[in-house]
Amino acid sequence: MRTVAWELCIALAAVAGVGAGYLLTEGGTTVRYPSNVPQKIDALDPGPKTDLIRYGRDLVEDTPRFIGKSAQNPAMAFGGNNLSCQSCHLNAGLKPFAAPFVSTAATFPMLVDNKVITLPDRINSCMRLGLNGKPLPEDSREMLALIAYLEFVGKDTPEGVRLPGSGLMPIAVPRDVPSARRGETVYAQHCLSCHGQDGQGAPRLPPEVGYYVPPLWGEDSFNGGAGMGQIAYAASYIRANMPIGVDHENPVLSVQDAWDVAAYMIVHPRPMAPARQPVAPMIIEELPIPAPADANAALPGQELVPDLTAPPPPPRAP
Repeated sequence: MRTVAWELCIALAAVAGVGAGYLLTEGGTTVRYPSNVPQKIDALDPGPKTDLIRYGRDLVEDTPRFIGKSAQNPAMAFGGNNLSCQSCHLNAGLKPFAAPFVSTAATFPMLVDNKVITLPDRINSCMRLGLNGKPLPEDSREMLALIAYLEFVGKDTPEGVRLPGSGLMPIAVPRDVPSARRGETVYAQHCLSCHGQDGQGAPRLPPEVGYYVPPLWGEDSFNGGAGMGQIAYAASYIRANMPIGVDHENPVLSVQDAWDVAAYMIVHPRPMAPARQPVAPMIIEELPIPAPADANAALPGQELVPDLTAPPPPPRAP
């Protein structure tokens, strides 16, 4: 039987590996994290390429209006929920350690399990999992616009290089096994005021669609196959970025609190993962995380999340 410590090692492998990648990148490039990207896009000369880049930015910032479940054109409803790309990729994919886009285009295509994963594959994995929808046609204007935006955001990143701040921030092993019970208290203190008692966030007012604050669980949230549904990824993301306004240099939550509230978030119901998950969604930028062989098996780290209905464990001996 595998021990709790061994399960933690499995879950931490993802984040530890990402952390090592950041350290290597910091020592191997003098390219700085991009700044003033919105102003640079606004200053571009008029033309078809500029239109495509700006449309890509619009898709990231206002996904549900264009390609979400409630898209203005029903034929364009590729998303299965009304989340936007920047519900997870904060500030239109520009915030450090919030799964930003600054090195994305430079790291694709990549080879994972002897399969070539392209940038459209990566984008469509988010469509299927984070947006709980269906893939965009690779020759569609929307796919081309998203690629154009990602390429512009990372235009100064050398091929195959990841800038410091890419992906997720490394996070330490928690002192105790993550507890959804403790996480409920953390949620009440730090998350409830924005995401709500029921975790359903704050929807935009009609005629707008989407959310001011995204739901963390329920039918309009990401499905069980998304990266945020894996506790190691969720804990790292939460510590570096939450509550809103926090950055990786000044985290508010302790390491243990981040793991605990991630457990609380994940234990709630959400849409099921696709029966056949693509390889790409199990990647946080360049790091491959193998999908379980059994489509019904728990995702990496998922086995660490206790059942809220189970009785609390006895106190540990001093």
